[in-house]
Amino acid sequence: MVDITVAIPTYNGEKRLGEVLDRLKSQVGTEHFSWEAIVVDNNSTDNTAKLVREYQAQWPAQIPLRYCFAAEQGAAFARQRAVEKANGKLIGFLDDDNLPEPNWVAAAYEFSQNHPEVGAFGSQIHGYFYENTATDKVPDSIKRVACFLAIIERGDKPHRYDPRHKILPPGAGVVVRKEAWEKHVPPRLFLNHKGKDAGLASEDLEALLHIQNGGWDIWYNPAMVVHHKIPNSRLEKDYLLMLVRCVGLSRNRLRMMTLKSWQKPLAFPAYLANDLRRLVLHAIKYRPDKVQDTATACERELLTSSVMSPWFLWKHQWLNSELGDRATVLQTEASARQIAEAFEEERFRLHSQRVYPLKGDRDDFEHSEILLRLEDKTGKLRLPGEFLPPTERHNLMRTIDRWAIRTLCETIAHTGSKPSGVLYEINLSEASVNDEGFVNFLQREFASQNVSPKMLCFAIGERTAIANLEKVARMIRQLKAIGCQVTLDRVGNRGSRREALEKLSVDYLKIDGNLVKSMLQNPLHCDRLQKINQVGQNLGMKTIAHCVETPELLETTKNIGFNYAQGFGIARPTPFGLTCQLPLDLHSLNWKSVNPHNLATAQQMS
Repeated sequence: MVDITVAIPTYNGEKRLGEVLDRLKSQVGTEHFSWEAIVVDNNSTDNTAKLVREYQAQWPAQIPLRYCFAAEQGAAFARQRAVEKANGKLIGFLDDDNLPEPNWVAAAYEFSQNHPEVGAFGSQIHGYFYENTATDKVPDSIKRVACFLAIIERGDKPHRYDPRHKILPPGAGVVVRKEAWEKHVPPRLFLNHKGKDAGLASEDLEALLHIQNGGWDIWYNPAMVVHHKIPNSRLEKDYLLMLVRCVGLSRNRLRMMTLKSWQKPLAFPAYLANDLRRLVLHAIKYRPDKVQDTATACERELLTSSVMSPWFLWKHQWLNSELGDRATVLQTEASARQIAEAFEEERFRLHSQRVYPLKGDRDDFEHSEILLRLEDKTGKLRLPGEFLPPTERHNLMRTIDRWAIRTLCETIAHTGSKPSGVLYEINLSEASVNDEGFVNFLQREFASQNVSPKMLCFAIGERTAIANLEKVARMIRQLKAIGCQVTLDRVGNRGSRREALEKLSVDYLKIDGNLVKSMLQNPLHCDRLQKINQVGQNLGMKTIAHCVETPELLETTKNIGFNYAQGFGIARPTPFGLTCQLPLDLHSLNWKSVNPHNLATAQQMS
């Protein structure tokens, strides 16, 4: 246990996080108590984890800097993960764009000692508008709505937030007692959300209301000063309208939390009537031609959204029926926790499986497919079928893909491998296929690691490609334009249509392993494979037979005319490394050593 944990939830905070960590490393007046810092990586796809580990290498030994991962996207989930991992009796939350004053941690500790009855207390927060001229002065155009940007300047004297006034501090810069949070804040808040697209906000206020309803006081402590970095994009009218709309749509939930059950039916029509009255008065005061300025438009949007809030939240609760299913909630929490621990403890592994050329053509050279494994806490490797479904549920596949690509490129860079005759095939999920920034990520990674794009081939599943034909065709053109190659994976019925293959224009066709394994017993499958192979090769594509596990299957794939074969019978997946491998000699393979019970898992292993 330590006295204070400073938690920094972040999403893709690589470029922002360093300045916050530098401020924490320079804190003063902390000699008489213990504290730690935790960065909560909320499913980032950039180099956030790498940045934290670089800081850990040169961080003061007496102040632990820890890294943890929040699998479920959203600020509420990141804060809950911070509470679970924190060792501090107090937990101070800073966003990755919050710059604390040098005495912020000391001021938090001192206030907590003087006010043991306080369950949470917020900072004085100044806006830091840095892109044009660095200033803390709030622009006149947004002064009336500055509080929605977490700018809190409520005087120089500490005071208690009176529950009757229904005002609370924002989550940025707030310090909570871990005891109060664990006793009163549920692990899954009603207002948790995965971004402003969900139309919700104020999850930090919901957590503080739970603490306040539990009998704890909440205070304002101006001695804790934070500067909130605000870019110009957050001053734009469209952004502010979206922000206040989410606040307004969430308002009914916060109102009802302050009432007893018998009061809620009476309060609902009263709140609705008052909101409508205020909206009408605002409309009279500001006619349409006077609602052009940002502050007035935001006030109108807030009032309108507040009127709509009850119906919006009822619809939200109905659509998310899992909120009432306790078993589902517990299962979701458990799987998210397991995935988060795997990221934190760096237990994902890359393996590779060799792909063997069958024809002896000069441009058909042996290469490898990169495969993903998860090592559990006992050291046992888990198959993708065991851990990928929950990662897909939590929208983590894009993060997984980028981790695998980044790790692959780092390994290539460390060994200094040359692109000639070296090719590594790596699978892309549907999330990455639909990621508009994926190709830009690749280019940045290639440039930073000095890796040739010619060394990578990206495999896209047939089902994903056909379902997103235009988008995938565009991505394939982009990948090939920067020098990468592309495989259409698990090809069966759909991908064998010539018009689809012409549009996709991939370099390799990898045949679904189930078709390959069954072609000796099913002549129709054998005929289908012959047609797919012929169509692909006529279009200039190389063909790969997957799950070749027996000499008979190998001989048949040769007779059909496949360019490559891959399977447990030829080479099993092994831990990935770029050490030199001897060429395979198929005649010397001991096919009997292949365990028949393992053959059924070959497709799943890949």
